[in-house]
Amino acid sequence: MRVTFIKTGPRRYGVLVERDRWPDVGVNPAPGYDDYLPHDLLHFVAEAEWRMDGAVFGQLASGGDAGIFLPLDPELLTQTVRDRKRRKRLSAKPKGRRSELLTGVLETAWAARRGLASLPADWEEQLAAARVVPSKLERVVDRLDEIAGRWHKLHVGEGLTFDWPRPESRHRKPLQRANSHH
Repeated sequence: MRVTFIKTGPRRYGVLVERDRWPDVGVNPAPGYDDYLPHDLLHFVAEAEWRMDGAVFGQLASGGDAGIFLPLDPELLTQTVRDRKRRKRLSAKPKGRRSELLTGVLETAWAARRGLASLPADWEEQLAAARVVPSKLERVVDRLDEIAGRWHKLHVGEGLTFDWPRPESRHRKPLQRANSHH
C-alpha cells in the first residue's frame, strides 16, 4: 500500500491511498493541515512505527476505509456511504484511541524539539498513556524532522509518498470493485 500526502491548496492537503488488493481510496481535504506535519501524516508515522494494524492506515491496508476515506471509483461511493452509516466510529476502538494518543505525543515532542512549544506538565503521563518509550520517541522524532522539512518545501500539487511497512491483509470485508467476481 502506498500513501501519498498531497498539498492541494494553501493550507489544504489530501491523502491518496493506492492499494494492491483493494480499490484505491482518498480524502480531500484531509483534517488538520499543518505547514510541517499534517495530522494524517503524523497518524501514518505513529501507526507504522508502533505497528498499529487496527488503526487508520492498518484498516486501509486490510481493505477498509477508516471512516473518512472514500473510494476513487465512483461506482463504489453509494455502498461505502451506506456501510459507513452502520459501522461504529474508529475512536471507540482501543487502537484508534492509542493512535490519537501517539499522534498527539509525536506532535508535542516535535514542537518541543523545534522550540515551538514546551512539554506539558503531564508529559510523563501522556507518554505512559500512549505506551511510549523515550528512546523510541527520540528516534521517531528524528524521522519527523526529516519528513517535516520535505513537506514544508512542497508546492501546491506536490506530495510525499510512503509505503505502508506491512503487507495488505484480510482482517475485514473489503470494498469490492463493481466488476469484480469475488
